[in-house]
Amino acid sequence: METKYHLDFIKDNKDIIHKELDMIQSVITRMANNGFQVRAWMIGIVSFIIAFERQKLFSDPLLLLILLLPISVFWYLDGFFLQAERKFRKLYEAVVKLRREGDLTGLYELNPHPYSRQVESIWKIMRSKVLLPFYLMPIVLIVIVLLYMHFAIS
Repeated sequence: METKYHLDFIKDNKDIIHKELDMIQSVITRMANNGFQVRAWMIGIVSFIIAFERQKLFSDPLLLLILLLPISVFWYLDGFFLQAERKFRKLYEAVVKLRREGDLTGLYELNPHPYSRQVESIWKIMRSKVLLPFYLMPIVLIVIVLLYMHFAIS
């Protein structure tokens, strides 16, 4: 009898539940797109700086070190958006579970913070297989160039 009640509840509130899940899914998609845009901006800005300030960059090691700033900032932002995306995925899973049980508690609530403990920290996400290789590559290249400049001048 309880199963029939849940099925009737879901059937009666199908549109409400679908709209809520669509909202959460659109936030997840937006967070994923933000992460992609952060990577594109990082590549664009670092490439622009290298292309237009190449002579100065390769003559002054301090300027080359300054390139680490935008890379680090974008790396952090990418980790932030990936963490937010994961929190919203946890929210999505919790909402699906609640609605299947016939519970409309927190309907249309888009607060992912209760799921913060279920998701890794930004710093751990920054060191994940997804982000580490992408952001570490330009940092390693900068360090190699710095070492080359140091030993070539010495």
